[in-house]
Amino acid sequence: MVEKKSSLRTWFEALENLFSSPDTLPPEEAEKAFNGSSRGIPVLVPEKCIGCSLCALSCPSQAITMVPGGKKTIGNKLVEVKNPSFDYSKCIYCGLCAQVCKQNAIEMRTDLPPIIIIKR
Repeated sequence: MVEKKSSLRTWFEALENLFSSPDTLPPEEAEKAFNGSSRGIPVLVPEKCIGCSLCALSCPSQAITMVPGGKKTIGNKLVEVKNPSFDYSKCIYCGLCAQVCKQNAIEMRTDLPPIIIIKR
């Protein structure tokens, strides 16, 4: 009986969401609605990044992939470095990537409006 209730609830929510308007705002309205209450948007400071991948490994929504970022001198060696690339359509803006970064190469920027994904 519990499975049946759960299944019915899921179908009801799916139908309700199908016929409701999206919970997103057009960019011009989103900018007005933003009042600094967000945790912020993760932004990379490339000169600080050493390509350790801790941010990508710790991202709960798998919104970070490591991409080639050029060569950098670390210690006394010239090494190929990969930098994080953020997929803001997957990002949940939790800030975990910035917390685990030991180089402080990811900043949670609260001066920018949140990225709004509009589905059409």
